[in-house]
Amino acid sequence: MVDFTVDIHQVELVSDLLWSLGVVAIEERDGINNMTTLRTSMGDEPENAIAFVFASFPEVTISRIDVNRSVADTWRDHAVATWVNNDVALVPAWIDAPANCTPIFVEPLDTFGLGNHPTTVLTLRLALQNVTEPCTVFDLGCGSGVLAVGLAVLRQCTCLTFDIADSAKKAVADNARLNNTSSVSWVNGYPSFPSQVVLANILAPVLIEESEQISSATASGGLLVLSGMRNEQAERVLNEFIDFTEVQRDELDGWTAVALRKK
Repeated sequence: MVDFTVDIHQVELVSDLLWSLGVVAIEERDGINNMTTLRTSMGDEPENAIAFVFASFPEVTISRIDVNRSVADTWRDHAVATWVNNDVALVPAWIDAPANCTPIFVEPLDTFGLGNHPTTVLTLRLALQNVTEPCTVFDLGCGSGVLAVGLAVLRQCTCLTFDIADSAKKAVADNARLNNTSSVSWVNGYPSFPSQVVLANILAPVLIEESEQISSATASGGLLVLSGMRNEQAERVLNEFIDFTEVQRDELDGWTAVALRKK
């Protein structure tokens, strides 16, 4: 675990940065003198992520706390499968798949990527509805790689993945093996060529900040699925993607995902 002690006026900014780095949860602990401590897990090797936070907010005090793994993993006893549609379910790797479904097995390790968050469900749901044949896919902010693995298995796509979270690379490789696909690979940043499908399931401020690069990463006529937006944030994000036409959108539990086609 890592504690970030910040001024109360910076709590939201630092929290947004931590979410963008792929943390699974953040606990806010009130302190003294208008300070708040944000406690989160950043994987077994958090040095790069910690350095990124410190570079962005040099006034933040950072400390590490060792937690027994058996205690940290008690949530696994309560994990259940998450249905994407009537046929496909995202299934934690250590439980049995539900009957009458096509399972995509998921081992998240320390990433934001069990597959049960509404933004993940929405992204994969829209992708499956709009990708009908094998194509090239880039999964930006991939977490455990569940979206790329899903399209590789269910649509025989060739998928590239990237995430700034240190633990994501191993999680992607593990989940590709777990689902018997060799069509999912890791790239260090944006690919050198545009992809026919781009999946961007990241927070709204990051979608806005990265909009130009996301657009460039999408091939002409290609599909872009944007997710990670609260309902009230969707239009602000879409204003940054003027080279695209909306194809479809879906909402779940206050979150919105939108499928766009590049003009």
